[in-house]
Amino acid sequence: MTSTGRCALCAGTLPPATSDQRRSYCSNACRQRAYRRRVVATAPTPATRKNLRVLANLPAARDAFVGRQQELSKLDQLMRRHRLVTLVGSAGAGKTRLALEAAGRLRRGRTDRVLLVELGQVTDGADVMPAVAHALGVEQSDEPLRDTVLETLVNMKVVVVLDNCEHLLDTCAELADLLLNRCPGVRVLATSREALWISGEVSFHLDGLCIPSTDRDLVNTAAPRSEAVKLFVERARERKPDFRLTPENTAAVALLCARLEGMPLAIELAARWVQLLPVADICDRMDEPLELLTLGCRKSPARQRSLREAIDWSYQLLQPDEQFALRRLSVFDGGFDLAAATEVCSTERSAEPVLDVLSRLQAKSLVTAVPGTTRFRQLETVRLHAREKLVAAGELDVAFEALARWFTDLSDVMVSAPLSMPAEVQDKLDNHVDSLLGTVEWAADRADERLLLLTSALADCAARSGRLSQARIMLRDALRRPSTRDDHRCVALNHAARFAAEQGDHAEAVELSGEASRLVRGIDHPALMMSCSSTLAAVQQSSGEWEASAENNTECLRVAELLGEPLARAACLIDLARTALSLGKHERAEKAVMKALPISRTSGDPARIASALSTRGAVALMQGELEEATHAFQEALRMDGMNPLSAPDALEGLAMAALMRGQAERALRLEATGRAMRRSVGVVSNPFWAEKVAGAMRTAQLMLPVPRAEAAATPLTPNEIEALIHDEVWLDRTEAAHEELDDHERRVVALLATGMTNQQIANRLNVSVRTVASRLQRLRDKLGLQSRDDIAAWGAERAIG
Repeated sequence: MTSTGRCALCAGTLPPATSDQRRSYCSNACRQRAYRRRVVATAPTPATRKNLRVLANLPAARDAFVGRQQELSKLDQLMRRHRLVTLVGSAGAGKTRLALEAAGRLRRGRTDRVLLVELGQVTDGADVMPAVAHALGVEQSDEPLRDTVLETLVNMKVVVVLDNCEHLLDTCAELADLLLNRCPGVRVLATSREALWISGEVSFHLDGLCIPSTDRDLVNTAAPRSEAVKLFVERARERKPDFRLTPENTAAVALLCARLEGMPLAIELAARWVQLLPVADICDRMDEPLELLTLGCRKSPARQRSLREAIDWSYQLLQPDEQFALRRLSVFDGGFDLAAATEVCSTERSAEPVLDVLSRLQAKSLVTAVPGTTRFRQLETVRLHAREKLVAAGELDVAFEALARWFTDLSDVMVSAPLSMPAEVQDKLDNHVDSLLGTVEWAADRADERLLLLTSALADCAARSGRLSQARIMLRDALRRPSTRDDHRCVALNHAARFAAEQGDHAEAVELSGEASRLVRGIDHPALMMSCSSTLAAVQQSSGEWEASAENNTECLRVAELLGEPLARAACLIDLARTALSLGKHERAEKAVMKALPISRTSGDPARIASALSTRGAVALMQGELEEATHAFQEALRMDGMNPLSAPDALEGLAMAALMRGQAERALRLEATGRAMRRSVGVVSNPFWAEKVAGAMRTAQLMLPVPRAEAAATPLTPNEIEALIHDEVWLDRTEAAHEELDDHERRVVALLATGMTNQQIANRLNVSVRTVASRLQRLRDKLGLQSRDDIAAWGAERAIG
């Protein structure tokens, strides 16, 4: 177009030329309006392969995008239904990369253009609109820039990607609200560590990549399918092209990805070390991930060059009370609940309710709510960064003092009511066991007088999880230290003596229980005296001193009744029942256990209830009541599962019941399962029960040919155990007639033999009816049978189930 002295848009007079360049418009405003008209007036062309791609200012990818296919699909669905979607996640979760990938896959139709607005380097809210204008390609004119941008976008179908909004939340919220209100064809995809909190927004929370199982038996098959592992391998090959997963390094790669919680930035930074260190060495150095993960690209934004800078970016955006709470919460290792957080964070420096601060930290992706619980957790890298800030602020001892005080208040029941610890207190300690370990280490470094009590609580948690040897080591170390609290020392001695007796270390158990008994005489504390009597009785029971054990348990019961502690009374009655059973006093044993059982059921403690049920089963078994005994043992297994501390008694009881029915192979397999569980935690049974079980198994072996007896003495598989506990069916795999059936098929046969329909079997196995029908067809083919009724009869004849 040539100048004719008139503006090409408004026909106004052109100003005098100031150079050789010819003018077409009278002002910048006319030039911008003409540009917008040309953009809007551009006629759409028929869709072809060449023009399907949307006009965009997205940067070209320099490396492969790995994983996140489900997230991409979900994000695409959300963007089709909603005009404002915010990708929310913690530092290093990969929000920007996912948003760019999703935007880059858009095609013409609902969208004609993608506009990326990068806000990471924008520090002032006043510069946000100029950043949008720059991305859009419009310049400052006589009219306000805001109006120019809106007039340009008003008739366009555009997806605006607002990247890194967290430090400009108010401005970005206003911008998104303005665009959505004034430009009907605009959709907004935002990335932020916190939602924008405006009407119409849909938040899509982004967690770490899927991590593999680190189980030794599963890792080699699970790791190659894991998105986190795939990302590590892909980025490692950029540094070391011949890098690949091998049987030697797969477990280390899986463990590394798990320790980094699948966070993409952390995995990419870790992968950069493969040219210098083996993966196992990188994994070993993950105790200090903030120090190791610092090899970001030179051209990356500062907050992405190291994990510390990425997290510090979030920390600096917090309010002072939020920073204070985040620092204090760093003393929790492995998660925490609201009560624990309140104890640690409530001070005169933080007047805000802790729940309010927690909700804000969660909104900013620095604290995560654990699904299905009332617990919270921090990403380990966030926690370690906050711990650094805690130390720098000189608050470490103050925070641990508050945590130690909370744990001491919880554990005080071990002194005031040692045989009646409520199930909710046990659960709370178990849920905070990692933090309790950190508190014990802190107390040990300072020779704190609460060390013995806190160690006893920690050892109790370890024992409940089957780590008795570890519990004994903890207590042994703590008892070597000087102590000013005789009551705390008495608690630790009692626990150590019980654990030693359970593992068959009679000499140490006698020494520890003896010291506790001598020490308690100088303490006017009836509950501790009762606990010492109970411990001494347990030690005597483990060595076959039945009369002495009965005497101490009787004294224990007397004190429990005086104190009005029903759970302590139930514990004493169960011990008295076992002692009476060992002395052949079956009626006395039955009377005691029948009093204890209903009290135990009210406790809500699975292990306590299972112990009472197993004792009831043992009494019924000695009285020849097979059905009652079997029912009690099976209920004990259902109550506490395959807990290696309680399940062996029930399994051995079922083994003896099976032998009394003439099922020698079943008896040997059940006993072998219980024996393997005892061996895994180093627990031994009392002499009476051990003798009964050993005698029964010798009889079972004599009933079978040697090869069959040896083949039968192998533990049950997990699937067989599940069928036994939950379905009360027996998946017998020792008979040659059906050795070729796998566990799933034998379980179907067992359920079919009970008269279940296909639908009922599907519901029980949590599979589809079609799957059940398919398995039945395979069974007909394998067994040469014609119908499901034939299969049921075949299973019933062989006592399957």
